[in-house]
Amino acid sequence: MTETVSAPAPEGSEPSAETPTVVWDGIARGYVPTEPLPVPASVRLHTTAVDDVDPVTFEVVRYSLMNINLEHGQTLQRLCVSPVTMITRDFQPSILTADADVVFLGPYLQYFSNAQSLTIKWILENRAEDPGIAPGDMYVSNDPFVGTPHQPDTIVAAPVFIGDEIFCWVSNVLHHSDVGGSVMGSFCVDATDMFLDPPAFPPFKLVDQGRIRPDIEQMFLRQSRVPRNVHMDLRAAISANLVAAEKITALLKRYGADTVKAVMNRVLDSGEKTVAERLARIPDGTWSHRMYAEAAHTGDNATYVYRMTVRKEGEHLYVDNRGTDSQTGSINVTYAGFVGAFLSALTASLASDLAGAYGGVYRRVHFDLVPGTLSCADFPAAVSPSGIYTMETLISLAGTVIGQMLACAEPEIARLAIGPAHPAFYAMISGGTTADGTPFIATNANNMIGSLAASPAEDGVDFGGHFWIPEGTASNVEELELLWPMLYLYRRAMPGGADGAGRHRGGRGFLEAAIPWGAPGLAAAVYVDESFPKVVGARGANPGSVGHFRLKHGSDVHRSFEAGKIPQDFDTISGTQAAIEAKGPALMVAEDAVWEWTGANATGFGDPLTREPERVAVDVAAGSLPAEAAERVYGVVLTGTGTTDVAADSAATDVRRRDLLAARLAAASAPGLVRTAPADARLHLLGGELALAEFNGARHFVSVTGRAVLGPVTGNYKDGCAVLERPVRDLAPEYATHKARAGYAVRHREYLCPVTGLRIETEILRDGDEPLHDIALAPTKES
Repeated sequence: MTETVSAPAPEGSEPSAETPTVVWDGIARGYVPTEPLPVPASVRLHTTAVDDVDPVTFEVVRYSLMNINLEHGQTLQRLCVSPVTMITRDFQPSILTADADVVFLGPYLQYFSNAQSLTIKWILENRAEDPGIAPGDMYVSNDPFVGTPHQPDTIVAAPVFIGDEIFCWVSNVLHHSDVGGSVMGSFCVDATDMFLDPPAFPPFKLVDQGRIRPDIEQMFLRQSRVPRNVHMDLRAAISANLVAAEKITALLKRYGADTVKAVMNRVLDSGEKTVAERLARIPDGTWSHRMYAEAAHTGDNATYVYRMTVRKEGEHLYVDNRGTDSQTGSINVTYAGFVGAFLSALTASLASDLAGAYGGVYRRVHFDLVPGTLSCADFPAAVSPSGIYTMETLISLAGTVIGQMLACAEPEIARLAIGPAHPAFYAMISGGTTADGTPFIATNANNMIGSLAASPAEDGVDFGGHFWIPEGTASNVEELELLWPMLYLYRRAMPGGADGAGRHRGGRGFLEAAIPWGAPGLAAAVYVDESFPKVVGARGANPGSVGHFRLKHGSDVHRSFEAGKIPQDFDTISGTQAAIEAKGPALMVAEDAVWEWTGANATGFGDPLTREPERVAVDVAAGSLPAEAAERVYGVVLTGTGTTDVAADSAATDVRRRDLLAARLAAASAPGLVRTAPADARLHLLGGELALAEFNGARHFVSVTGRAVLGPVTGNYKDGCAVLERPVRDLAPEYATHKARAGYAVRHREYLCPVTGLRIETEILRDGDEPLHDIALAPTKES
């Protein structure tokens, strides 16, 4: 059985009697399980539990389950041979109930949060009778329309039996180095549908009552360019499941199945109770945000929009994707990908103290997604590059929307906001053959170094990783040089500047350069080169960085080596620089070529012109901000020229900032009549220059410093702002781009306090897009 729902009508229209029903079956459309799950009567699920568990036993069993899952992950990490799993930790183990609700996740890739649950529920619905589920069985799937984000992410799921009943499931999902498709590494940016993507296998039984089926295993391995690696990693996944299942079986023998089941149920209920209590401290309302992608496939230069809206009512969240562009090219995800992205951002923000016990949290989130879109694609949409592009876009989108929502909450809850992530996983995948002819695929995931966005109270974290993969680890360059035929020239911090600037600046990212070494060359199959920033800064901060990949042919690097020098600046290396597309074809990299690619500086928080001048001086003295950027970006006038005597000139800075604010207002379009809130009206701060104030019997959005009334809380505060708009390329040199690229037509819109000129919020948008109504609070009884 499958769930049938009415297809959502286009925004702004009424559904008609002729609206077709659509089936969310994991075949033509992403899988959405019904509740209760229609499990065939031939499959028995263990459901009995004792009424009460004493506190000591509860804690012992709870921590035993958590540690079994952690050991599951450690076993995976030790047994896998591919660096993307062994070092990067691009995997996720989990323990699930008999009907596949998540009990525990590990501290690994968080957007796998729902992948195993969806896949196992699909197995219970569709495989329970034929070929059946028995002790010792394991099912494998990499089908994005069933549950995985993209095809390299492969699930291995094993039931744990007590007698003839399924007590629970253990499962893992890990990223395989290559599972086929048109591009080595299986991120097929040239795909226009799934038939150019890697094969997607719905769940199949690989292990039958403890015996691996070699015919099925060989079928799965045959698709890969590196079958030995995939073979070893697949066996690691099977072995790790066996370890977890054995440990759980021992726990059942010691404490009894009904006691362990009671603990599992209580873990789920406690997680739900915790998040419900936190949601109750957030006002009801609706929050929305949009982000853009460039190029849907190789040769494309268009811009596409993703939109996410969260509506909070009582102790529940309702999430939709209305306003997202229709599916196209290779920049899609299925229902499973959207849900996993949102849940990873939500739990990191609102429930990180639950240590992976997130199943109860998920009960409070309800999804109503428009199918056939970039973020909820129907078959046969291509999805394989989503692990670098679309998943990160949606995580960042979710982090922004959730941050907006939490900003309206009580201060203790507001502090939990994490904010946006990088909009892409800046990476490079290359391949070729070594000097002895051995083929290799090099998945460079060094952007696990990452960086974290600023919060309302603090700067972001330099090289802070990513909140959606807490245990993610970058490689040492020496490890990569040992594994693959390449030599690294440098890896260092990205310079600070306009990108990521704010009252609190974003964390800094990194850049690195390398050359082929000990091989005739290689092919750069996947890389990220952007032409405009994708993530806006919160509450008036600047956008984050534009990620770049640069390649020069015929370089003089080897001649520099002969002279005893190691080049440290890509711009000073001679050679012919290649033209790069956003999602370009494989690039041939000869022995005399050199490439450089960047991570990203994360976004800041608040208007850069409100950053404390002393903190700007400290950044300059520390070498994390060029001296010229102090005045250009922050309006801070410095004295001194060294690293020890640099200081902010307070008087000159005040004058400079007043001039910059006046220039903003002079260039902006005014909103009309400007009213100010009464002096005795108390402000509830929403971060930066945005606040709520109640007067004359109603609540209003107001600016903090100027106290300008921007409109009622049920309306769009942006209607009361002065508006300054320009091409994003003109915002700062850090955002410059070529006329032929998509970013040339992208715009930056600033919503200013009409009294002070301070930024309240900003948007990145395409020509012709309307202002985004990003916050609307529900009216209260008092107002």
